[in-house]
Amino acid sequence: MIVINTPLRADIFQKAAEEEGLIFVKKTGMKLIFENPQGEDAKKAEVLKKKWKGNKDLAAIYFQVLPQ
Repeated sequence: MIVINTPLRADIFQKAAEEEGLIFVKKTGMKLIFENPQGEDAKKAEVLKKKWKGNKDLAAIYFQVLPQ
């Protein structure tokens, strides 16, 4: 599982994660929880964080991408 913590614009992060092949499970507070069908959650979380930090729309928003 991969957890994305974001207090703002959760809809954008959910869409971006689903485009990367993650499956949305649920939202709890500011946590978005996803299944990673490809496995290797730690590696995928690191790749997503680097990719999104390079995106001008997402980089300005505080977020965390954590393997669970």
